[in-house]
This record gives sequence, C-alpha cells and structure tokens, in this order.
Amino acid sequence: MSFTTVLRDDFTNTRRSYVVLGVVGALTAFVALIVHQVADFHEDAFRALVDVSFFFFLVFPLILIPLTYLAVAGDRERGSIKHALGLPNTRAEYVAAKFVSRASVATVAVLVATAVAFVLGIALYTDPVDPLRFVRFAAITALFVASLTAVFVALSTVTSRRSRAMFGVIAAYFVLGPFWFGFLPIVNLQAVVDTVADLLGTSVSEETFGYIQFASPTTAYLGGLEPVYEGVIGTGEYERIDGNYVSDTDALYTNAWYHWLVMTVWGVGALGLAYARFRVAELG
Repeated sequence: MSFTTVLRDDFTNTRRSYVVLGVVGALTAFVALIVHQVADFHEDAFRALVDVSFFFFLVFPLILIPLTYLAVAGDRERGSIKHALGLPNTRAEYVAAKFVSRASVATVAVLVATAVAFVLGIALYTDPVDPLRFVRFAAITALFVASLTAVFVALSTVTSRRSRAMFGVIAAYFVLGPFWFGFLPIVNLQAVVDTVADLLGTSVSEETFGYIQFASPTTAYLGGLEPVYEGVIGTGEYERIDGNYVSDTDALYTNAWYHWLVMTVWGVGALGLAYARFRVAELG
C-alpha cells in the first residue's frame, strides 16, 4: 500500500463523511455572512477580509478539529491501522497521506469560501474589486490551515485513543490561539511572560515579546496577511488595517516572509516530531 493508495482511501472515506460537507458549508456560510455585513459600512471589498481573517484565526480551527483529530488515532483505536500497515508501505507514507488528505479538504474549504467572498465583493461593494488581493488572501490562508492541520494530525498520530486526541487538539487550539493572542484578560501569553520575567528578576523588551507573540502559527497568520493590504497600509484610509500592520520597529517579525516561515516550521516540525514517535510506536 503506497502513499497514493493510503491517500486515495482516506480521501474517499473523508469525502463521504458529513464532516467534509460541514467544514466546507459552515466556513462558506460564515464568510458570506461576514462579507455581506461589512458591505453596510465600507466600500472596498478587501476591507471585509480583515474580519474574515479574524474568523479564520479564531473559529476555523474549531471547524478543523472534527476533520483532523481522528486521522490516525481513530484507526489505531479501531485496529484498522494494522491492515493499512500490514501491506508493503512505510509508516512515513501513512502519516504523510493522512495529512495531505485532511489538508486538501481544508484547503478546498478555504478556496470555496474565498471565491464566494470575491463574488459577493463584486455584487455588494461599490469600489472595484482587486482579484489579486483575494488570491493572496487565499494562498496565505491555505498555508495557515495546512500548518494547523499538520499540528492537529500530529497530535492524532502520537496517541492511540480518540479521547486523548480530542483533548490534545482542543488544548492546542486554546494555547496557540486565544491564549497566545491574548483574548483572555488574565490567562494569556503576556501575563505568563511578565510573571516569568518577574520571578527571574528581569524584564522583556517590546521587541523580544514581539518575537514570542508571533511564534504561534495563528498569530503568524494574521501578521502574514500584510501583502493582502499592500498600498493601503499607512495611508490612514483604514485605521484598523494601519493598527494591525504599521510598526515603529524594523524587527524581522514585521516581515510577511517571517510569518510564512513560522507557519511552515510549525507544520513540518509537528509532523516530523510526531512521525519520529509513531515510527517506533507499538501499534498492536
């Protein structure tokens, strides 16, 4: 059983599941609603992408959870993994196929949702719609969902129980998302960094904290979207966009490529570490 065989089998099973329809349908419906609502306040369709990006950042990982947490853990708990690995193939091919299958579904959901946003942008907004902004948005968002899918599939790979896999991906979502971004007033990254610094009798500079803050794939995603708003940042036309991307420092983390690299490292690193453990795991 080669990589393509595992991929085809997993993709077929996933495609037949209501989970796929749920992921694509829910994502598209929410994005359409956001674009429609923003049209009442702005004339440029790309302004809606700011709100859509925060939806992707905060909500889409929750939609990814049912698509990913059983990728490997489900097979291990059912015992069907013995059949898959009982044929001439490698564990690396098995894990890679699982990731590619789930990431493909997530990427299709992003592309469909972005296409709907583009069509609604033409229909609802008065200013001309720049298709290049939507293409950039779709590409960067696809990188983000692939990175997060890799993290979730990796967590599914290192456990043999569904319950543990579910707990792992939910914990990862909370830590890498709301906690890292600082949505909660007390339990957040800033509070932890300040507490640790106080205990060590030192302080953390604003630039150093910037590197820490953008070390998560979710916060890196928001920073990596800067090219979507090229030509608008710093003009004062949209205060929220300027607030997100205008900075007084020239640190590396202010560059879009740095954020793309962070997301890539998370995806590759998570799968690599998970495979290293899975390669020697007892599956019987």
